[in-house]
Amino acid sequence: MNIQTLAENLRNTIAGKEMLLITYQNPSVNPYPKGVKETMIQMLEINIAELKGILQNVEQCIGVEE
Repeated sequence: MNIQTLAENLRNTIAGKEMLLITYQNPSVNPYPKGVKETMIQMLEINIAELKGILQNVEQCIGVEE
């Protein structure tokens, strides 16, 4: 695996987690109790933000500015 592949994998992971976040935010799709749902949403938001920070670092290493 090279650093470009790593960056692409991070982008795909972020996109998947963003789609999952949208699903959890949709009350008609999410069967979880309110407290569980809110915790899941908060954890996903934190995780997505962390992954985006890592992606920025990786992109700096390969000279990509987005």
